[in-house]
Amino acid sequence: MKHARLLSAMLAACMLAGSCIAPAAVSADDDYPEVPIRYGDVNLDSNVDVADAVAVARYYNMDWDLRLTDQGKIQGDVNRDGNLDDADLRQILLYIARQVEELGVPELTSEPNYQAMNLMENVTAEIVSGKEADEAFIDSQLKLTVDLFKGAAKDEQSEGKDLLVSPLSVSQALAMAANGANGTTKEEMEKLLGDTLDIDALNQYYYRYTKKLTQASGADVHLANSLWIRDNEAVIQVPEQFLQTTADYYGADAFKAPFDDSTVKDVNDWVSYHTHEMIPSLLDQINPNWIMILINALAFEAEWADPYNEYNVSDGKFHAYDRDLTAEMMYGEEYTYLEDLTATGFMKSYKGGEYSFAAILPDESVTVSDYIDSMTADSLKKLLNSKQNTKVETMLPKFKYEYSLTMNEMLKALGMKAAFSPDSADFTGLNSLGNTWIDTVLHKTFIQVDDRGTKAAAVTAIFAAGCAIEPEPPKRVYLDRPFIYMIVDNSTNLPIFIGYVLHPTEVEAE
Repeated sequence: MKHARLLSAMLAACMLAGSCIAPAAVSADDDYPEVPIRYGDVNLDSNVDVADAVAVARYYNMDWDLRLTDQGKIQGDVNRDGNLDDADLRQILLYIARQVEELGVPELTSEPNYQAMNLMENVTAEIVSGKEADEAFIDSQLKLTVDLFKGAAKDEQSEGKDLLVSPLSVSQALAMAANGANGTTKEEMEKLLGDTLDIDALNQYYYRYTKKLTQASGADVHLANSLWIRDNEAVIQVPEQFLQTTADYYGADAFKAPFDDSTVKDVNDWVSYHTHEMIPSLLDQINPNWIMILINALAFEAEWADPYNEYNVSDGKFHAYDRDLTAEMMYGEEYTYLEDLTATGFMKSYKGGEYSFAAILPDESVTVSDYIDSMTADSLKKLLNSKQNTKVETMLPKFKYEYSLTMNEMLKALGMKAAFSPDSADFTGLNSLGNTWIDTVLHKTFIQVDDRGTKAAAVTAIFAAGCAIEPEPPKRVYLDRPFIYMIVDNSTNLPIFIGYVLHPTEVEAE
């Protein structure tokens, strides 16, 4: 069916273009010298025609007889997303049909132009060494992972919905905020994030850990942080030390913004850019009580080390919690098996070998909810350490969904209470004027798993609120005693009448 659709599209393109060119053979690397990149010209014959479309279609459909050059693969990736796939084929067909004038989407080398003022222009991140992840850090983050996962699973917003949280994204946003906390507020946030580790230690760990994640080969992992500060020094004055710390350890951008519609656009543009457009927006409007927004954005894109071939994919039944449904199932063989007392699973590697997809299937007598309820940091650690190098036949459905969760109540339930209360929150390290608390913690995620690999993104935003300036009491002038009055020419401010009232008109008695 897929081949038929592609062939129909190519024939339609030929007719629209007015001619049909016989597909040419795709040349080997040593037949051609290196040439300047011309997107769409897959076979390096200096033309973009049906032969190039056929080559992309054959590559995407795993035609092992195809000899495609490295240069041809680069030039075939017209949308520059790192993959040669049906999206590139569609663009080439539209070009052949003269429905688009040129091919090749320029890489986004710089961020959007923000209207907000960049506060980090004069802040230079200092060199910090960081600290290598050890057992104490790993155990603390496993605990955080389980706490967040179980908390989200119990949240009423998640009932009956597919769920996805990113402990890394949540921890980055909360850690930035914790650097501006003091007293009980700080202690509770440290307990949640690091168990026995304080924020100074966590800064060191997170710095080294995230550097390692983003430098891994094979997968594209992008991590970014930002601070958005209301442009009103009467309600918020951010200490320089807070900006320096977030720059040093979290590479955070910082912007001073009016918190109006232009800021909504700026924030959404920032989120879209740093999640590779997987999460295109975060805000619809800004609450008038918000004085700072702390945001983490995370994007993950990776191809399977061993992609699924077309003949590995077919429709199959999936027994959902409320009904049976048909899904595209991907069949394969993996060699990393997982098992504990109530579940089995497997791991599938991404290209580069530094990331894997882990699937866990509870036994038939155990619901997903029951399994999550029984999960602890220790049980998760044991499961992931139970890897057996043995052949395992697998079936994995394709899936794609978005998820959103307001985390206030679950974070309070996990012990982070003081931060949400105007009466008890202490964020004087974030706002030297005080009177600042967390109004909302919003978490958004996206994931797509298919035969080529995985794309996932997460955004965690902390909206800090503050006491607005008390408006001046309205002026009051009661003319209840003798007064002067004038009639003034507004163009010159000259009175044309002036007088006073000593005895206003008296109400006659009935």
